[in-house]
Amino acid sequence: MDLEEIRKKIDLLDQQITVLLTERMEITNEVAEYKKAHQLPVYHPQREKEVIDKVCSFTKEEYKQALTEIYQCIMDESKKNQQRQLDLKHNSHNSFS
Repeated sequence: MDLEEIRKKIDLLDQQITVLLTERMEITNEVAEYKKAHQLPVYHPQREKEVIDKVCSFTKEEYKQALTEIYQCIMDESKKNQQRQLDLKHNSHNSFS
């Protein structure tokens, strides 16, 4: 297999990963709604540890550190998205008061 073929495989995986990450981010909107309704904080360190431990159990030992760092970034962006959603809901609610 030549380099161009290998890159095409990577491009396909990147497309699939992007679709899944987009879906994951959209689901964080639902998480934000739940947390708002139940007055829960956006940051939940125990849940983050559980997620990282779980995803690391799906990979080889040699990739666990990279996966930990990637998932920490994903969760950081998820928290930012949740906070944005909460801020938007709060601001839109206040503008109609």
